[in-house]
Amino acid sequence: MRSLNVMLRSLILVLTMVLYLAPAVSHAQSKKLNTELLVEAETFRFFAASDFINALKMSSTPEANLKFAELGELLWSGDANADNWSIFFRHSLINFVAGNYEVETIVFQHPWADISLLTGWSRNPKDKRMRIVDVGIIMNSVARGAKVPFPVGRGWMNEKSYAPNAVGSMNAATTKAIADFESGKTKHPLEKLSEEEVWGMIAGVGLQWMEQQADLLPLLIDEPGISRTMRLAWNEVMAAAQQGRLAEVLPANAVIEAFEGINPLFWGTLEPVAYVETDDGAVSLHASWRNPNIYAVLAIRGDETRAEITHFDLYQFSDFIKKGAK
Repeated sequence: MRSLNVMLRSLILVLTMVLYLAPAVSHAQSKKLNTELLVEAETFRFFAASDFINALKMSSTPEANLKFAELGELLWSGDANADNWSIFFRHSLINFVAGNYEVETIVFQHPWADISLLTGWSRNPKDKRMRIVDVGIIMNSVARGAKVPFPVGRGWMNEKSYAPNAVGSMNAATTKAIADFESGKTKHPLEKLSEEEVWGMIAGVGLQWMEQQADLLPLLIDEPGISRTMRLAWNEVMAAAQQGRLAEVLPANAVIEAFEGINPLFWGTLEPVAYVETDDGAVSLHASWRNPNIYAVLAIRGDETRAEITHFDLYQFSDFIKKGAK
């Protein structure tokens, strides 16, 4: 098993360097360390997305494992602890600032629930690999500078802009804020919090997680309504995408050329992460568990008996970060 894990880490190193679009603002002092941290973080995320316990065995220390367990019990029921962590990592983005510190911080941002996991990594003296030694959690609104009393709720859901753009822009703001306090440009937002305020923030994290998961239920439970129409529309689009006939089902304004050359297997990596009903229809968003930087958006107009597809496209969180950096 150990040799298999080593081989897989080597494979992921290649995939990371060639394919992974890391939506992070990098102020790395060491290119070698930056690459090492990225590979270790993506390796952990990759395994944790399907088998959280095995991922801990590979990349975490006993002390950090206990903190994961304690934090999980605070955020969700203990019985579903490992499963919820896997769901969290399936759609998390990696952000860090490699500073040659004794303990490096790698942040796993979950833009859909608008929360982030802070993990501390230190080099193991035996095998010289970086491993998780500490764990914490933060509401992204706090990372972005929110003051007490903290606003509970996903920030992007409160924006007036189109949902796919709102979540992209909000994540870009979170990414920059985290990069700034991790590089020392700004003060860490948790420094001045009292113990009571920290507990309150953790409770807020749990509420936002439950809210995000609950909002997906219409896409997962077969009940009458516009959500059923959305599921049928999504299935139709996915079937057309895998068969190379998107032009047959998408509206005339869709840029079909943008989907040409995409590996058909990619469409199977998309999973629902958000669902919003509008005055005249609904919007569903699906992120790729293989590369959470990419998410697909489908918008329909209609009711529970009929639907017209008005928009379908692929988005990248990194595009919003680049736009915000200009």
